[in-house]
Amino acid sequence: MHPAAYRRYKFSAEHYKFVKEQVGDTSTIKYYFSDNIAITAGLDSNSRMIIKSDRPIMIGELIRNIKDANNNLILDDMVWQISALQPVLNAFNTIDSYIMRAVKYTGNNF
Repeated sequence: MHPAAYRRYKFSAEHYKFVKEQVGDTSTIKYYFSDNIAITAGLDSNSRMIIKSDRPIMIGELIRNIKDANNNLILDDMVWQISALQPVLNAFNTIDSYIMRAVKYTGNNF
C-alpha cells in the first residue's frame, strides 16, 4: 500500500520543457508546451515560491497559467522557472513526491 494513497493538489499549471539549439557560436533556448501538471504552491520562510508535485519538474523548465480548482487564473499569468528540485522521502525510504523552488522568469513570452 502506498503511504500517501490519497493526496489532493490544489492547483494546476502548464508545464514547459526546453530545447537548447546551437548555431555556430550562438546558443538559444526554446520552450515548448509539455502538459498540464497538478501542483500545490506556497511560499517558504524567505518568500520564495515552493511547488510540490508527484512528478519532478527539472531545473530550468517553466510553469505558467497556475489555476485553482474553479479554473480561475491566479498570480496574474506569471511565468515561473524551476531553480531547485528535491525529492521527498517517506518512511520506507522511497520517493513520495517532489518539492521544487521557483523564481519569477523574466524573459520573452511564448
